[in-house]
Amino acid sequence: MAAFLPIFTAPDFRFAHNDSPLRQTGEKSFEMVGYAYDPQVRAFLDVLGCYGWVYSDDIFGWPEWAQTDEARQLRDDPGTLAQATPIQLARLLTVFARQERFNDGAMLGFWESGVLLGTLRRAEQLATNTQGVSS
Repeated sequence: MAAFLPIFTAPDFRFAHNDSPLRQTGEKSFEMVGYAYDPQVRAFLDVLGCYGWVYSDDIFGWPEWAQTDEARQLRDDPGTLAQATPIQLARLLTVFARQERFNDGAMLGFWESGVLLGTLRRAEQLATNTQGVSS
């Protein structure tokens, strides 16, 4: 997962390729088309699912957890996120992956707020610490 950090922090990377989920179809009419996320975002979601970073709905009630003090602190306090456990990261990433189904642009919100990059930085730190222990 941390392998996406250099991709997502590249100067020319754009998380979404449109500024609005709406497309004008007439003078006073619009159509909801959703956000056009970069293909690397889809690849990132695939990696999260493949390696178990996204919990299934039957074992983790992500909508309820997203409203908890723990979730709010992780989202709103970079210092708390910088100390997150792997389980907390997986919970955040589950919300990231699942919420888009119900709230168009939720993934973009994670991106714009810095929570996604903070999560990747913490994952990279944990991976580095783990490699140092086993060496």
